[in-house]
Amino acid sequence: MTAIFRFALILSAMFAALPIPAFAQEVKWHDAASFEIEGRGWTQTEGIYDRLPDSAKSKVSQQVWGLSKNNAGVCIRFVTDAAVVNARWSVTSDTLGMPHMPATGVSGIDLYARADDGKWLFVGNGRPHHQDNNHAAFTFRGGAKAGRECLLYLPAYNGIKSLEIAVAPGAHLEKPQPRPEELRKPIVVYGTSIAQGGCASRPGMVWTSILGRMLDRPVINLGFSGSGTMEHPVGEVLAEIDAAAFVIDCIWNISDDPAIYQERVRKLVHAIRQRHPDVPILFVGQSEIHPESHPTKSTQGQEAAVHALQAEGIKGLSTFPGTDLVGDDGEGTVDGVHLTDLGMLRQAQALFPIVQETVQGNSGKGK
Repeated sequence: MTAIFRFALILSAMFAALPIPAFAQEVKWHDAASFEIEGRGWTQTEGIYDRLPDSAKSKVSQQVWGLSKNNAGVCIRFVTDAAVVNARWSVTSDTLGMPHMPATGVSGIDLYARADDGKWLFVGNGRPHHQDNNHAAFTFRGGAKAGRECLLYLPAYNGIKSLEIAVAPGAHLEKPQPRPEELRKPIVVYGTSIAQGGCASRPGMVWTSILGRMLDRPVINLGFSGSGTMEHPVGEVLAEIDAAAFVIDCIWNISDDPAIYQERVRKLVHAIRQRHPDVPILFVGQSEIHPESHPTKSTQGQEAAVHALQAEGIKGLSTFPGTDLVGDDGEGTVDGVHLTDLGMLRQAQALFPIVQETVQGNSGKGK
């Protein structure tokens, strides 16, 4: 017996002794799309988890259309009594990560579960190792529990080609009950790479996703990296959504020329107002890591445009300064612009009270 052959036998024995992972057992896999898909504004889409409808392809720029294939903010809501949930997924692009954003955020998936007190708690991250056939097993603290409600977030900067969920034989996996009626209408966020998720370490840490869990209602992420420019066709597409509120966070992709804001804010607001006369529209200011930079020229240009519309009698418009979005210690960004997880959390926490108040104040209108 040669040394190489003996080494091969030893390796075979070692791998034979390893426990078989949950996802490799005989379980029944379910297409994730058979459960409830949240964070999606339309059902008529080329891909099941795409963020823009088929009808938008001829209206928006090629870059926006391509980015709409990324699944930022989209999540699967389901209920299970299993102790472990397994997932396997493939993504549309072989670029799993970026120099300033890890693969866990770009192409990974995140599982959250609702605790007894109603809060959403992180369970685990599915780490992508390949373009195809990634596997993850998520184990719940406390083991099996009847009626556990879950959210599975999809990649922020990649698209899902296939996604399946499985539990052990005998465990239940099913659609959840509908959300309470007063919490069904989504918050629609339109913005830049910061809204899309750059550079969260995982999908659940994108600020729009954090805000959704804080509000406990769906949030539709229409952040388009480098392309959140308030272009008029996007406003027309946004207006198709029956939203509880629209949050516009586009400044980083627009120049500081005040004339641009007068034009684009006006067109965006009028496009939304044609279909939604009363739905609140909140414009978010630019957030710099240097406190002395606030308010920026861009923020001032945007605020002037909003104030001009308010003076014309258009109601339901408001602005939020960028001053307190990422803090003043410089720890909120990766590169001075794109947010760390800390920056994402700070932005969500800063916007939460104003968005909550805005939605609650409008809850009796437009029914």
